[in-house]
Amino acid sequence: MTDYEYWELKQIEKSPKYPFSMGQLHYFMLKRHQNKLEKAVRKIGKRIYIRMDLFNDWIEKQAKEKEQV
Repeated sequence: MTDYEYWELKQIEKSPKYPFSMGQLHYFMLKRHQNKLEKAVRKIGKRIYIRMDLFNDWIEKQAKEKEQV
């Protein structure tokens, strides 16, 4: 069994590694089914957790798609 790292949105916002505001993160969560981020999101009750390896992959895919356009 592999251990995955899950972060809350607050942790991502406070991290210097990620340039996202809380508003941007909420928008990503609202549109997660359209922007293909749903694989990285785990919802437990009202709390939302992000699987960080998949989130980082998603960020890289966004950059690659933008380069191709």
